[in-house]
Amino acid sequence: MLVFINELQEHMETIWRILGRKFEGDISPEEEQTLNEWINESTTNKQVYFQLNELWNHKQDQANNSQAIAAYDKLINRIKFAEVSKSQSRVQRISFRVNQFVKYAAIIIFVLSFGYLTNYYINSETTSNQFCTISVPKGNKSEVILPDGSKIWLNNNSKLTYPKKFNSDERIVELSGEAYFEIVHNAKAPFTVQTSDLKVKVLGTKFNVSAYPNDKFIETTLISGKVTVQPNDNPEIENLLQPGESLTFDKVSNEASKHKVDTDFYTYWMKGEFVFKDEKFEVLAKRIERIYNVEITFDDESLKNKTYTGDFKVDDNIYTILEIFKRSTSIPIEYYTDRNKISIRRK
Repeated sequence: MLVFINELQEHMETIWRILGRKFEGDISPEEEQTLNEWINESTTNKQVYFQLNELWNHKQDQANNSQAIAAYDKLINRIKFAEVSKSQSRVQRISFRVNQFVKYAAIIIFVLSFGYLTNYYINSETTSNQFCTISVPKGNKSEVILPDGSKIWLNNNSKLTYPKKFNSDERIVELSGEAYFEIVHNAKAPFTVQTSDLKVKVLGTKFNVSAYPNDKFIETTLISGKVTVQPNDNPEIENLLQPGESLTFDKVSNEASKHKVDTDFYTYWMKGEFVFKDEKFEVLAKRIERIYNVEITFDDESLKNKTYTGDFKVDDNIYTILEIFKRSTSIPIEYYTDRNKISIRRK
């Protein structure tokens, strides 16, 4: 048993060291794989990673020590049981592991983001009685249960903001990115998804919304129930969707088009599948960037319009996927990598 405890302790030391290098942008492919395996081991591990990532992304001015310590204590109270809860069924009386976990949490938090902690939590305190924000980094997904019991699955590189308590006459959330919704029916309190350019209003239904800030289109796909989609600039226009329909809104022209679709195609991402049909390489590249946390550039603009049809598992190696693209196109291409940057070129 002592051997097991020591191994667990050493494993967590390794994880925290890798997390440090991850946030500093100095992580090796082998360490990236180890970290991804740890993140996917449990929902709690995912939450720990998301919280740390959120802190790292909130780069604010430095605050004084007492504020930073208070912020640190608040974070530790939220994450200190993450690794312990996973293994308690195997070893019941090893409570000192909590202290070890806190110790290494302290290392990464204070060494890497000492100057950012306080402002993040100060900013959170001003809205903590009203809103919660869930940010999912590239390469990850997350499930959220809202105060009314509705469920939301967030895709990679997405952010959801919602009130800690809904009003009695309306339920409003804000989305940047992509999410699948299963909304609890409440005729007295319609549910609204607010995106950068559209509002999606429902009573109780299942639907998918893709509204990434850098994408030209916002797409709303109805699985079951009924929704209306309204442009923010023209709220008097209501586009009613029936199950099996998808509405595509062009953010540049402010034009919308509605069409029948295979709804399974829009929910494959929830199952860890990457499916595409007659999709331009440029659009595929954006999806690959979000899934694998990479940056893709094209040296030849004509390559962006090449279309592909196929499917992959999200856990497939990105280099395997690139090789398949390389071999399946009529235009000879090659790719070059530099850390997380990938350059696609005509051969």
